[in-house]
Amino acid sequence: MSDAAIRLSKRMVELGLCTRREADACIEQGLVKVDGQTVTALGSRVEPQQRVELMGRPDTQREAAVTLLLHKPAGAEPLALLGPDSQLPGDISGLSWLPRHRQHLQGVGAIADHAHGLVALTQDRKLTQRLADCQLEFLINVDAAPAADDLQQRQKGLRPGGKPLRDLKVSRQSDRQLRLVLAARDARWLDDICADLGVSPLALRCIRIGRLAIGQLAPGQWRYVPDFERF
Repeated sequence: MSDAAIRLSKRMVELGLCTRREADACIEQGLVKVDGQTVTALGSRVEPQQRVELMGRPDTQREAAVTLLLHKPAGAEPLALLGPDSQLPGDISGLSWLPRHRQHLQGVGAIADHAHGLVALTQDRKLTQRLADCQLEFLINVDAAPAADDLQQRQKGLRPGGKPLRDLKVSRQSDRQLRLVLAARDARWLDDICADLGVSPLALRCIRIGRLAIGQLAPGQWRYVPDFERF
């Protein structure tokens, strides 16, 4: 490509096809053709003599902030798992994957590298604040779970960060599993809580964030959270 090549979005504005903001949306949504070929990569460049066509107007609803639920395997990078091939088949949100949906995401849940299970990721800043108050439910696999009475006594002495956690609940599920519920804002203390309980986790699995459970999501799969669902 020659030195005269310019960004496709800039060329669209020069041709009067749309505004600069609309240009990126049109490219992402597959509405732009260059010499008859659809171009969807932001940052694409074109020569002045190439034919640029706009095939429609962008869907403004697809520009709204999105929220996703992801089933993250331990050790995986959440953003690396997002893409059209790993979206839950039958996702009922009606939304289609766009590369920008990977940007500016804040998350809660099984965020720690050694944790696995449910992660909520959102571009909505107001929702990010509300998610901090949501309950997270973890199942913790251990070699040997303390007896119920012993566990209750140990829980009374928990002071991660130097103060008690109001929303913390710990219960014995079986000889090798504990159930732990805490506010998302306190999830940074998970390792300290386990140490103070005298257990070494073999696995930390988040199965619920607020009212939303991991459901049918297989490891590595994700789905959008539609407007009618609430955490």
